[in-house]
This record gives sequence, structure tokens and C-alpha cells, in this order.
Amino acid sequence: MLFPVTVYNADGKVTKMVSKEMLHRRHWKIFKDNEKKYGFQGAGNQTITKELKTKLDLEFYSGSINNN
Repeated sequence: MLFPVTVYNADGKVTKMVSKEMLHRRHWKIFKDNEKKYGFQGAGNQTITKELKTKLDLEFYSGSINNN
């Protein structure tokens, strides 16, 4: 729930009033912009070369043998 906001200057006089409808529109505009900017992005197409896979398999396999 949003409430109207009153903005004051340094002298304490009202400079502007922001209605709850304006705040509502502003909130949802910022929300939608942030969703576009920071939305879910999948992992994409991740591929590992054959050489890297064999290297990693050797490292992890030999490491598990040494620990036993």
C-alpha cells in the first residue's frame, strides 16, 4: 500500500506532492525494468573439450584413489 508523499524544501515549504497513483506507476516501471535487466538467464550451451574432460577425469580419479 502506497501513501501520497509531500516533498519539502530547506525552508520547510511544500515543493511538490507525489500522488499514490504516480508512486504506483513508478514502482511497477522500475520493477519491470529490473526484471528485464536481472531476469533469469539459463546456463546456456556449455561444452567441454575432449582434452579438458580427460584431464579433469584423471585429476579427480587419481585424487580419489590416493585418499583411500
